[in-house]
Amino acid sequence: MQQQTNFDMPERLPFLEAVCWELRDVHNLTLDEMLNRYERGWAYRGALADLEGPEKAFVRKLAVAKGSWLQLDV
Repeated sequence: MQQQTNFDMPERLPFLEAVCWELRDVHNLTLDEMLNRYERGWAYRGALADLEGPEKAFVRKLAVAKGSWLQLDV
């Protein structure tokens, strides 16, 4: 996998914050940890929070850069 850190991260990540409810600040996660949390919480889209706008674009870019299966579903 390609390690890339040049991402424009949105200020708010409502879906990630919902699936990581136990964390104080999801921005402290590494990109790999964020992707892992998105993958594990993917089934909860629409139930915990919606994935849209800047967060959706961020997840798409992250998934493509890391070769995640999410790139097919974002």
